[in-house]
Amino acid sequence: MKSRRALIGLILLLCGCVVPSPASRPTAAPANPKTPDRLWVLDSGWHTGLILPRSELGVPLAGLVQDLPAAQYFVFGWGNRKFYMAPRPSVFAHLGALFPSRSVVLVDTCTVAPRACFTKQVKLQFLAVSTAGIGRLDRFLDRSLQRNTRGSFRPLAPGPDAGSEFFASPLSYDAFHTCNTWTAEALQVAGLPVSYHGVIFADQVWRQLK
Repeated sequence: MKSRRALIGLILLLCGCVVPSPASRPTAAPANPKTPDRLWVLDSGWHTGLILPRSELGVPLAGLVQDLPAAQYFVFGWGNRKFYMAPRPSVFAHLGALFPSRSVVLVDTCTVAPRACFTKQVKLQFLAVSTAGIGRLDRFLDRSLQRNTRGSFRPLAPGPDAGSEFFASPLSYDAFHTCNTWTAEALQVAGLPVSYHGVIFADQVWRQLK
């Protein structure tokens, strides 16, 4: 019975390891230019992801940024490739994602500040990160995105929202290396007091932020 519950819990986790769709794109409430925007973490209940202002994406991600001139904020979510990209994942996709498998990065964008871009159900936490930390985070994101033979990023497919794209990732996904493990590792790389070891669920990330 316990093993069955654990399996159900892992399947539910995989169901949640997707980036929530931004709210309808408002045109009001732009970001305050006097407010230092370095990094945001989102938590939709099961899934965590990263939001960075356009100004914080440096040289490693320059090719990604220049293809989306209107974007002010970039939302990064990582997950199992087959499950993440399926509009309606099958039971086999759920189960397959429990084992080592290919992954993908969903890159979405916002034209306004993150709080105005997502519904109230999505929790957001702003984090101050050093310039050196942002540089390391940029390189971590670059390593999470697979380049083609020409050294550039090429989308695998359009994402679920207008302007979003799926990009191949060279990292391996499994039940013990989830979207939340990836988020925690990114925060640790950025120099924040967060550990990714043993992190599977979203609340394990969120508790460390508090």
